[in-house]
Amino acid sequence: MDALSDAIVRLLRRQDETDRRLARIEGALGVGAAPPQPSEPEQAPPPVEIAAEPGQTGPPALDQATLVPATPALETPPPLPPPRPPEPDQPREFETQVGLTWISRIGAVTLVFAVAFIFKYAVDNQWIGETGRVVLGILAGLACVGIGDRIWRAGHKIYAQAIFGLGIAILYLSFYASFAFYHLLPQSVPFVLMTLTTALSGALALGYDAPAIAVLGLAGGYLTPVLLSTGEDHPVILFSYVFILDLGAMALVRVRRWIYFEAISFGATFVLYYAWFLTHFAAEKETVATVFALLFYALFLFAELRALVVTAQVLVTVVLAAIWPAKAALYLATTTGAAAAGLITAERRKRPALATFAFAAFWIVYTVWVHGLAEPRPIGTVLAFLTVAFLLFFVWAPWRLLIRRAPVDTPEFVVLALDAAAYFAASYYLLEDDYHAYLGLFAIALAALYLALGIEVWRQQPAEGADERPVLLSLGVALTLITLAAPIQFTAYRITIGWAVEGAALTWIGKRLASSRLLYIALCVFLLVLFRLWIIDSWMYSQATDYTALANARFLTFLVSTASLWAAALWMGGGKKAILTYVGGHIVLLGGLMLEVTGWAERTAAPENVSNLESTSISILMALYAFVLIVVGVVTRTVLNRVMGLALIGLVVAKLYLYDVWLLGRIYRIAAFAALGALLLITSYLYSRYREKIEAWWKDETPSS
Repeated sequence: MDALSDAIVRLLRRQDETDRRLARIEGALGVGAAPPQPSEPEQAPPPVEIAAEPGQTGPPALDQATLVPATPALETPPPLPPPRPPEPDQPREFETQVGLTWISRIGAVTLVFAVAFIFKYAVDNQWIGETGRVVLGILAGLACVGIGDRIWRAGHKIYAQAIFGLGIAILYLSFYASFAFYHLLPQSVPFVLMTLTTALSGALALGYDAPAIAVLGLAGGYLTPVLLSTGEDHPVILFSYVFILDLGAMALVRVRRWIYFEAISFGATFVLYYAWFLTHFAAEKETVATVFALLFYALFLFAELRALVVTAQVLVTVVLAAIWPAKAALYLATTTGAAAAGLITAERRKRPALATFAFAAFWIVYTVWVHGLAEPRPIGTVLAFLTVAFLLFFVWAPWRLLIRRAPVDTPEFVVLALDAAAYFAASYYLLEDDYHAYLGLFAIALAALYLALGIEVWRQQPAEGADERPVLLSLGVALTLITLAAPIQFTAYRITIGWAVEGAALTWIGKRLASSRLLYIALCVFLLVLFRLWIIDSWMYSQATDYTALANARFLTFLVSTASLWAAALWMGGGKKAILTYVGGHIVLLGGLMLEVTGWAERTAAPENVSNLESTSISILMALYAFVLIVVGVVTRTVLNRVMGLALIGLVVAKLYLYDVWLLGRIYRIAAFAALGALLLITSYLYSRYREKIEAWWKDETPSS
């Protein structure tokens, strides 16, 4: 009423001001009545003076314009004040908010309790018959609805909502009392009446644009099966009724954009389904539970709130696992279908994050479920469905990128990268006991699939502005699987050989694709090779008599690793990475030769002379290797070989003078010094003989050569 009075006063003032201005305009134009005189006298305008022209005597000449009687100039009315924005129906002041909205609603709830107490008191004192009590309650509820309509039309909209809510609550209470308190009607009749009450509340909420009425109606609707429950289980009727209520709530969201109704319906549906599952679920009700779980899931996939869509995706996966704990085909078929629905929804509604949650829910819940699956597990059935699920998630990112031409980002990359890991881990768990011999080949096949994907994405990308991330990610997954395949498929030294060949292959692919990242990955693989060589493969033979010199698995491993490193250096074509791999190859080969020399010494010398022969043999081997490097450097005109040879000679000299001269026996000391001295003289002769050429080569060569 205060807001209405203020509005009327402002309108009257505006009308009075408009009338006075219009009167002034009419008076100035000589039409209409004279303007009303203001309470205070207005000052007359100053007389108009006509200025004489320069050089003119006497009164100024009057032209035709001056003969026209002057009319007073129209006064420009002062600008109107900016109109106030229309005041909302609900006052903004905190005091009015509390006094009008909350007190009215609290009062309505209080009256509902009062009516409930009256019903109970009437039962205890037998005031009126049971039928009369119910009829009076129904009439009171309908009367509240009628009174609420009149109050609404009178302009008290917020207050009317409380009266509407009071009427709806009394109707629910009356119908519930007819069954629970007095047993006047069978269960089905109050159920239908309370359902109609829910529909009435929805119609009132739409007609009067009052979401509070709809909230009360929905609350009563979801409480109806709880209040009227007799302990008997009728899941089809229960969940059909809940599904209809959910449809009504979703319809209200679409018509009025009352988004929070989705959360209300979702929460109520979850509570009712979970309560039923805990109290009534049994093996013979698996089909009913699955059908309605999927129906509720499908409905809430259309929710506007993204959190509800994600929660529905996760919950349906968990529920399906709880429904089918021992039936692999049915569980995997339904949960794979739910995962596919999640991917479709993510694409159609442009919510890529949903695909990530669908992926995570599928594999995490499956991991928990499969550990509870009784032996013997149906490996073929499980693996078939896992393959279908893997392919669903595998093709999602390429389909968006290559078919839809949509931008891909973190959600797609997460699914693409982790899908292989989840699928391979799940398959490994299933096949490890009976099919371990084929798991390495399985990893290679999976790697080939990702490698083919990376090549296809690279081929279809435009030449300019290409997104390298999906290509590199696919190749990275492929390389990881290949790296895992070696220790899975092979044993002992075969793992090192596999990794060495993989490092060389990575180098070749990286150069073909001009990808520095792949080259760095290849270097990491070679580091793994070096680690295994020194930590594991070097000690594969416990005694020297267990193998033949040079013709043994250990030396083969060192030889293949050396060849792979040198091939990588060749394909890199130069630069620091090529130098690292080339030098690494020489270190590996020299290390392998040292192991062979020490083995020969153990097999040849007497036990008391083994250490002397080993040290002398190693010194001579290093000197010979250095001499070969220098010769190769001179013949091929490569600085790097010559520098490595000289550096190795420096190590030999240091070893000879710091170790051998003090610890070796006389014969071995003589042999070491004689051999090293001869090699040093020969090396010096080479530098003396080709000095001018070597100095000229230094001017022309680059370190990378």
